[in-house]
Amino acid sequence: MKPSRRWVVGGGAGLVAAIIGGVFVPRWFGKHYPPTPYDDLLALLDDREVAKEVGRAFLNVHPNFTAAKAAGALRQYIGKRPLAAVLANEVAQGQLTEAGHWVLPQTLSGLCALAARS
Repeated sequence: MKPSRRWVVGGGAGLVAAIIGGVFVPRWFGKHYPPTPYDDLLALLDDREVAKEVGRAFLNVHPNFTAAKAAGALRQYIGKRPLAAVLANEVAQGQLTEAGHWVLPQTLSGLCALAARS
């Protein structure tokens, strides 16, 4: 039995609507932040609110943290590599730092501190 043309067109329209909704709805209703000079780095974080919390703990221990210097160093260190690869390498090398009760790769700590300062 052939599906009727109405069902095929309706199903196609529904699929297109779902794709458009999946792409644009999170941008429309997701959390928006004011622009910062560090947005390229902060975009690497999955949850900026959690990162801010961790960053505040890091900044309590490292009050001399300078966002501009750290951002430059992070951009150079991360380069074009995926963040997951950078973090996995740091864990393997033991390049960790403590922030509050968390032990994190150094790059992630830096990103969290940037989030807390922005």
